Amino acid sequence: MLEFLGMAEGMHRAGALFERTRPGEKHVYEAQRSLQLRNILFKNPNMEEILRDSLEHDDSAWTAWLKDMAENASVGSTLTPDFSYLRARFDSFKELVNVVKLLRNIAIDPGSDRAWTTQFIFPIGPAALYEALFEKKGGGLESTRRVFTRTGELAYLMLSRASEHVRSRLRKGLLPSLDPTESRNKLILRLLSGSKPELGPAKSGTYLPYVEHPAYDRMATDIASILELDLPNQDSFQYIQPLLGLHIYLYAVETANNWMGGVGIPNIVCEILAPRSDLVRKAALASYMDNDGLGLGAVRAYIEKIVLADETLQSALQSTDLDDISRREALLEHLREHCALNKDITLQPSDSATMLKEFCAKAENYYKTYTADGLVGIGTGCGLVSRRGTSRLRYAPTDELLRCLVLANVTTPIEETAFLRLLFDRYRIIIGPLEARGAVPPSIFDETDFKKNRDRFGQHLIGLGLARRMSDACTYVINPMDKRA
Repeated sequence: MLEFLGMAEGMHRAGALFERTRPGEKHVYEAQRSLQLRNILFKNPNMEEILRDSLEHDDSAWTAWLKDMAENASVGSTLTPDFSYLRARFDSFKELVNVVKLLRNIAIDPGSDRAWTTQFIFPIGPAALYEALFEKKGGGLESTRRVFTRTGELAYLMLSRASEHVRSRLRKGLLPSLDPTESRNKLILRLLSGSKPELGPAKSGTYLPYVEHPAYDRMATDIASILELDLPNQDSFQYIQPLLGLHIYLYAVETANNWMGGVGIPNIVCEILAPRSDLVRKAALASYMDNDGLGLGAVRAYIEKIVLADETLQSALQSTDLDDISRREALLEHLREHCALNKDITLQPSDSATMLKEFCAKAENYYKTYTADGLVGIGTGCGLVSRRGTSRLRYAPTDELLRCLVLANVTTPIEETAFLRLLFDRYRIIIGPLEARGAVPPSIFDETDFKKNRDRFGQHLIGLGLARRMSDACTYVINPMDKRA
């Protein structure tokens, strides 16, 4: 979420917020660093102790604190560790301490053992958005991808390729949160020496291969719907965050499913957490395992289509006019062109056939080691995938994800059966017996168990204030935050 907002802020500053992007273009933006803010908030442990020891004598407190910051602050090469400008911004040192305490209260993951360069606050304004940094042992700071791992940039690129009318809705909905003149953003700017945060070097390199994809509009519509609820003070971000993860996950399994010959999103059987195991849980486990295996099959299908079925390459590999070295070089060049083969990956077997086997093994290993684990993290992080009640992963959506789906899809009260159908049609999410009957294998389908699953779903929504059970026993799903309802 923070990486997505950081890229959106950088693109907005460049006048290109949600302008259409294309594969192969360099999607360059400059992320903010906000080193003065981060030193004050996260590399300043002695502030309250100095205030206490000074017995609130203002001059001595300022003197001691400015000396402490000058010795310990790390502000890079373009700034100086001189924070004396703050004396003119605050009536007293105690006022500065109170503002710092207030902003520390909105720190993300407070109490974590993260370094000060990778600690963040809730994005109450554009000045609160900054990139993750790494403090080098020999001194100095550099950008790092260990915290922001490009998934936020990937989400931005997906949204930037949605239809124009949806991107227009996104732009209109997000602009108020990027307005530097808002009062909460001005609070942060009081801690900076300049009128805006300093910028880091240009960032780029995230790649999204498809010009068009069903996932783009699906994601953009959900995010736009949340933004159009017109919630105050960036409250919409807590609902956008799980949806970003959900749609990246759906993009991955839908793409893999299509490479495997399927159509659209594969079925996602969801268990609403039950007190004991039943056939719904078994179906949810099986559904997750099936979808988890799609990615590796898609890698193999891509290699089959792009490498093994390429007539030009096959002609070169089978040509008697070329020696083994020439055939090997032709294969290597083809892999670099069509598979983004990194030049530091060495493939030097004796012949092209062995090279191809080695490449396939590397591709599969890279998928299992990196992409597959990343998808598990995204699926669990967004609240779709869980181990609750069992040692194995399965689809078991959290109440928070269910809330986000209601807020993104419901404008007027909708009968529970119709809402379950909407979840199936839009996301292939299966909860009740009607959707499960034709999608779940007969060996693990039991109508009674799925009815109980549907009932638990309704009870969860009622408990969350997202549904009402009427006197005729019908349950209606409602969106209490939609002012149009």
